[in-house]
Amino acid sequence: MIERNTLSGITADMTAINLTTIHPEKILFWFVWMLFVALPVEAASPPTDAAIWLNDVANATRTTNYEGVFIFQRPNGIEISHISHRSGKNGEILRLDALSGEPRTFLRHNNNVFCYTPHGHQMDVERHHHRPFFPEILPKQPDDILSYYQPEFIGHIRIAGRDSTGLSLLPRDPYRYGYILWADSVSHVLLRLIKLDGQQQPVSWFSFTQIDIGNAPERTQFRSGLTDKQAIIIPEHETPITANWQVEKMPPGFHLITAAQFILPKHTRPVIHLVYSDGLSTVSLFVEALAADDPVRQQGLARHGIMSLYTRPGNADQITALGDVPPATLMMMADSLQPISKVK
Repeated sequence: MIERNTLSGITADMTAINLTTIHPEKILFWFVWMLFVALPVEAASPPTDAAIWLNDVANATRTTNYEGVFIFQRPNGIEISHISHRSGKNGEILRLDALSGEPRTFLRHNNNVFCYTPHGHQMDVERHHHRPFFPEILPKQPDDILSYYQPEFIGHIRIAGRDSTGLSLLPRDPYRYGYILWADSVSHVLLRLIKLDGQQQPVSWFSFTQIDIGNAPERTQFRSGLTDKQAIIIPEHETPITANWQVEKMPPGFHLITAAQFILPKHTRPVIHLVYSDGLSTVSLFVEALAADDPVRQQGLARHGIMSLYTRPGNADQITALGDVPPATLMMMADSLQPISKVK
């Protein structure tokens, strides 16, 4: 297993992986969930053009007013969240509240995203430069992903009491995993996203359990919840930069979507964070400069579901890669990451 003291926030879950443990109760939960929640229903014929459908879903999820509760089911647990989304002439505003685990609230106004975490009389406020939220997972031009994923409409089911149309997106190459999308058949708002592994089996999913579509949430719902008695703490956060690193062996369809740097607590040297995506799958590459006498030189691979973590030493840096892609893809990108000055 891999231990990274300097990137403990990234690797904590990965280092505790036991891939040989099977929990019967989780298998039972999956079976019951699929049996009673995903029952098929009779409905009109599905659309025939996947590109048009994807564009409708991407546009509707950003421009439609909605409010609801969704779950995120992964191999080691369930998270429950409440989301409110309002769209108007001044753009979008979104609030997401965690209903399980550590209390936290995300507020997004257009491209500005903030996270509020209460700690007694203190409120930590952190800005996020790249933070996609379910159900807004599709890019603005989602039809581009059809070059790398094979689409197939798979019928209708009821989700959160609404008729939904399903589309499977299976990879055309070995560089990525597959997905299944379910969207409301009337409004086209995305209601469920299922991530598949290399054997096309469900690994994790986001799914609404309750949703109200079309009615604009009250503006008062988007207040941060800060009080006059709480001190506001703004921790170190990522600062956008111009990327001076380049992946020489880039999988088809992946491109750089953001580059930033941040300083970890109790450290003085910055960490560079590069995020790549093909529109669905995402890979993060972290570059941490090491001192000449720093004995830390880690290398290894860990897997948890479809998430992989890989780290390797560079000449004077430590490279860490994290992503929902096959391990070979992650390793290819991390191993070929070089400073632009060294790229021929």
